[in-house]
Amino acid sequence: MTAQKIEGLESLDQDTIEALIEAGYNSIQSIAIALSSDLVIDIGVSEVIAEEIIGKAISSVTNPPLTAADLLKMEQARGKVTTSSNSLDGLLKGGPWVAEITEISGGFATGKSQLCFQLSVNAQLDLSYGGLGGKVFFVDTEGTFSATRVGEMALAKDLDPHEILSNIYVVRVLDSKHQTQIVQQINDLAKKENIRLVVIDSIAAHFRTDYIGPNKIAERQQKIMQHASSLTKLAYVHDLAVVVTNQIVAKLDKISGGSEIQPALGEAWSHRPQTRIILRKSTGEARIARLSDSPRHPEAEVVFYITDKGIRDKPKS
Repeated sequence: MTAQKIEGLESLDQDTIEALIEAGYNSIQSIAIALSSDLVIDIGVSEVIAEEIIGKAISSVTNPPLTAADLLKMEQARGKVTTSSNSLDGLLKGGPWVAEITEISGGFATGKSQLCFQLSVNAQLDLSYGGLGGKVFFVDTEGTFSATRVGEMALAKDLDPHEILSNIYVVRVLDSKHQTQIVQQINDLAKKENIRLVVIDSIAAHFRTDYIGPNKIAERQQKIMQHASSLTKLAYVHDLAVVVTNQIVAKLDKISGGSEIQPALGEAWSHRPQTRIILRKSTGEARIARLSDSPRHPEAEVVFYITDKGIRDKPKS
């Protein structure tokens, strides 16, 4: 019988490799995005051994040290997915980038889901048209995904709605545990199905309802950070864009007594998305997007519109 192998982890002993494969970790990428706590349970090793295995996997899929000039060339070649709004694309330097997490926050009916639907259509366009030339994995945590609306957006771009919808995998998740586990499912599909965009709408809903009360805050933050780590590695390892929506909360200023609107999930989560935008309503179809954090652009605001055709700049009178 031929010994089983995992390319990139040939240094591991055969028993460990077979245990990994039996547990479903049959690629270097699936191990790189895994949590050490999962390996401890799945293959029966210690926390130290699990971290060593994951460390070897990550070393195999990451680049060696590069010069800033090399990184500039790589950055200029990075994929982005257009939003269909020139003003919003300008704010994001082309749209959400691959190998990163982009967070879209806002209150009710500010356009978070509509923007995600538009990105799900646009990600399938060729690179020359502002797309990523691939499929989409949409994680629906609140039951808001609308195939009808996505089809309308596709038609508005003279695309075949059936073809566009056939290239979007949609999973309805009902709790935070399922939400975190779905990352491995995406990893398994990513290369085989050419997944280039992952959408989670929304990242916060289940964590806010599954962990209620002051005594649950620490556990909730730990689970959120593990989820964020998995998503970060998923985006990097598979060179895909991760876009998440987030709810907003009012944070009380104990000194002034006033309050400030900010994305949910706290300070620790706030450092994980590379780009963060906050949406708010304006008049009619108009929405305002404020860039609150980005490595490429100072804080700024632009106006875009939610029209019958989808996300657009100001419609002509």
